Amino acid sequence: MSDPDHSRSSLSDHVAQHLVTLIRENKLRSGDDVPSELSISAELGISRGIVREAYRGLRMAGIVEISNGRAPRVGRINDGVLAHLLEHALSTEQATAEQALHLRSAIEVRAAELAAENRLPVHVAGLQTEAASMRANLGRQDLFAEADTRFHEIIGNATGNPLFDLIGSALRGALQTTIRAGLRNRVVQSELEQVAVTHQRIADSIGDGDAVQAREYMVIHFREALRSFNRTNPPKSVAEARSQNQRAPA
Repeated sequence: MSDPDHSRSSLSDHVAQHLVTLIRENKLRSGDDVPSELSISAELGISRGIVREAYRGLRMAGIVEISNGRAPRVGRINDGVLAHLLEHALSTEQATAEQALHLRSAIEVRAAELAAENRLPVHVAGLQTEAASMRANLGRQDLFAEADTRFHEIIGNATGNPLFDLIGSALRGALQTTIRAGLRNRVVQSELEQVAVTHQRIADSIGDGDAVQAREYMVIHFREALRSFNRTNPPKSVAEARSQNQRAPA
């Protein structure tokens, strides 16, 4: 006997794949209209309820935008789907915060280089504003963290590559709790001051168009972040401690 739920799921997946293929083959762009649920239902001979289910899944994935009174459209990329996926990976322990932090480091080090090469005056001004805000809010960690987040968002935007902005933002969102814990763990005022100084140096390097220096200071920033992370999350065993020491940056 066939499983009706499995059959329904298979049909829904078929509809979704059909629509994704249609978008690609017709070279549709973000904001372009896509066929309605009714027309796809008639074309494929599949009930409108199953087609609606497929559209709902595509909307959640950010592939299709659906709003009342308007035809469905090709969606705009956003960090929401990726952020949820990363948060799920962390919450279910399929990945660790340290692994996510290492990935973020790799992305943001390259982003700093590209930002130095492609920045516009508005990006330079924004980085200087947020670096100053970090210095002004050393005693207010919520405002400090918000300025830190905006600082990295500006770098992602300054790269000129929307994927750096997208992935970097998703990683920061997934690691928000870890980032704030790391800031709280910098118990000595001078440590927070050093974070602000490093961000100022990154801002200055990007403003000067010096990709080499921007990269070096971003590497330093993530070395500091990883040290704080390892202090916040001590190893649970001798073997883990040995492995952590081997990974720790000099």
